[in-house]
Amino acid sequence: MDTDTHATRDTRDVRVAQSLLRLGASVVVSATLPLSDLIALAQQADERDTMLTLRGASERSSADLERVAMAGRGHVTFDLSV
Repeated sequence: MDTDTHATRDTRDVRVAQSLLRLGASVVVSATLPLSDLIALAQQADERDTMLTLRGASERSSADLERVAMAGRGHVTFDLSV
């Protein structure tokens, strides 16, 4: 997949996740989304008292995962399975 297509899909995934979180739904997203988006989604999950699950979280560094965890304050689940 080329970079532009991947970036477009990421942007769409983030928009859809944000919309669903606003409606009070819990969502599962790929941990490969940009870190800034993951942090924003985690904060939104905390604000809406919903859950964000990061699929493939083992692909991220521990530092990245900790930043997302802090932003989500107990509203993020990390799927570390391979």
